[in-house]
Amino acid sequence: MKKAVFVGEEPSATAIRMGVKWEDGRLSAKQLFDAFEANNFDPSEVNFVNLFHKNQTIDKVVKCLKESTIPVVAMGSKVQKSLRQHGVNHVEMVHPAARGSIRKKERYTAHVASVLEKLGVA
Repeated sequence: MKKAVFVGEEPSATAIRMGVKWEDGRLSAKQLFDAFEANNFDPSEVNFVNLFHKNQTIDKVVKCLKESTIPVVAMGSKVQKSLRQHGVNHVEMVHPAARGSIRKKERYTAHVASVLEKLGVA
């Protein structure tokens, strides 16, 4: 059984062109996967989903998240705002592609550690 579902915004144009998904640990997911590794957490223990995607309606994703029996992690302010508006209980996390001081590996790794601790999986 998966331990959590991590919710991103939407696939980037580069991710679509390259045919990569969150599970591949590439592009912005690399920062997250590096933080998982530094915290001895296996990324295969979580699901990944994008909230905004042209092939699915947000209502369908929100319904699944509301019915989820595992914790939901909202990556980024856009996702967090939308999940709050739709009444989805979630843990907030800075998006792995965020800019600024959080972009430093050690800071992002510590942030991910605190999220994993809130989930009770650290």
